Amino acid sequence: MRTRFFVEVDAGGEIISVEEGEASSLPAALLPLLGRFAAERVLESGFIWAPESQNEACQIQVAPATSEDPVRASVYVSGEWLEELPFALTYRELDVLTMLALGLPSGEIGGRLHVSPRTITTHVDRIMRKMGAQSRTAAAVMAVDQGIVRVPLPEGAGEDSGVLRLGRTMRGTTTRGDAARRSVKRPLVIGAALPLRGAAVADGIEMARASQLAVEELNARGGIGGREVGLEIVGIDLFDGDQVRTAFEELIGRGVDVVTSGYLARQDVAHEVIAEARIPYLHAATLDAMTQRVREDSTRYGKIFQVCPSDSNYAPRFVEMMTQLRDRGQWRPSSSRLVIAQGGWEQTDLGIVRASGLAEQHGWDLEVMRLGITGPQGWNDLATLMSSSAPAAVMIGNYLVDDTVSFMQSFLRAPSDTLVYSLYSPSVPEFRERMGDAADGLLWATVTGTYSDAHARAFVHRFRNRFGVNPGRSHAGIAYDRVSLIAHAWQFSANPRDAGLVADELRRVIHRGVNGVYHFGDASQAAQTYSGPGGDPSMSQAHLVFQIQAGKQRILDPDPYADGHFMQPPWFSKR
Repeated sequence: MRTRFFVEVDAGGEIISVEEGEASSLPAALLPLLGRFAAERVLESGFIWAPESQNEACQIQVAPATSEDPVRASVYVSGEWLEELPFALTYRELDVLTMLALGLPSGEIGGRLHVSPRTITTHVDRIMRKMGAQSRTAAAVMAVDQGIVRVPLPEGAGEDSGVLRLGRTMRGTTTRGDAARRSVKRPLVIGAALPLRGAAVADGIEMARASQLAVEELNARGGIGGREVGLEIVGIDLFDGDQVRTAFEELIGRGVDVVTSGYLARQDVAHEVIAEARIPYLHAATLDAMTQRVREDSTRYGKIFQVCPSDSNYAPRFVEMMTQLRDRGQWRPSSSRLVIAQGGWEQTDLGIVRASGLAEQHGWDLEVMRLGITGPQGWNDLATLMSSSAPAAVMIGNYLVDDTVSFMQSFLRAPSDTLVYSLYSPSVPEFRERMGDAADGLLWATVTGTYSDAHARAFVHRFRNRFGVNPGRSHAGIAYDRVSLIAHAWQFSANPRDAGLVADELRRVIHRGVNGVYHFGDASQAAQTYSGPGGDPSMSQAHLVFQIQAGKQRILDPDPYADGHFMQPPWFSKR
């Protein structure tokens, strides 16, 4: 059965957006009148749609949209199909009440309804008793204020323009609050599942704050077409698959319009929940395995977007960067041996096969090691091994602050002339807080990082003013940009509640954020990467390589985003 609906109708009598329910719930025969409400800019009105040929009624509330452009004049229309008329009125009593509201005397009402004046008097007495009105005038005022007038107007009561006239009489009344509340556009809501429990809490706070800042700024500019944007955050432990599933199901149950998340060890769980819900989802898990899933089954996963390039770029970039430093004479490696230590979650693919080919091409001996023990102890053991075996460089294939700190603290107790190249974790302010000056000299890379240009510096300034601390160099920027991406898609969708239209706009978007350019340009629906010559920085995100120097994050590569030069780590011996 048809129940509630909320739509926007333009001056041409066309439905231009659906907020709630189905467009088919609004009677098509009512559209011309609603178009006149829009064209003539009636401030607000309410009535009961009850054609005499049908034994059903729908309570209608109409309010103007906010646009001042007469070409785009429109009204918001909310409706609810009724099981019985208000105050238990009969349809005949509704006819009489409608004519009272139009200002007709009893004798004239009786003539138009072909009944005696005494019969009308009886109807009026019953109406007053049911409504608790002390007079016929009070009943008429209540009918106008509460929208208890029949449309189409009863036979002989005049044209439906009378309803427009009734609408105009409501200007300045004090009893229309319910209609106004029901006619406000329901906010568009972003749901976020963030690591606010277990590992990576500090990073989760970064994500939450940046999302909050972006939503606040968006609403300060008027939201989306005058519609407020909301943010619903659910905290999770990124390693707990049950928590991931519960959090995503909770967000969907809250009725959010889009779901977002940072990185999840159980990203596969999130993908499956979203695939069933079929609403847009933007994540930053950097997992090639997940983009492959989208590429292979666009029907099931077509509304899922990865807002950063994939992890399979990490190992090749490490080899490229070591080659660049060596060949430019910025670094004299102690040997030709490079080590990649893998210790991430199972779905991680660091691009080892491609890295091996590059290493052979450029004269490196590449060794790939997987930790026998996971967690900090495993990285402690690896650091001891690196100190004793002294490869030219080692890449820490892990994203968590705890593990990278454990490696560095152990390695620096007896360091070798080995470049240490970490992934992502030094982007989190917690890393430098824990390492202090001992972090100097560390190289680290991220497939998506916050640039150092004027656009990014302005974001940092606003973040610091809002929260009293500087943001990190990766996921704060991602979370901020992610809201802008969603806002763009909503803004350009004919109906921001239509998940398919929003997903279509996300596929078209080319957005320059504080972390570079977001463009979902192929079937994987993942952001593209740029690492130097041969890439296109106007359509991708730079794979940034940083070095911590005197407590500051300096971008070494690629151009044109670099703001520093490589410096020999302080733990190197003088040779």
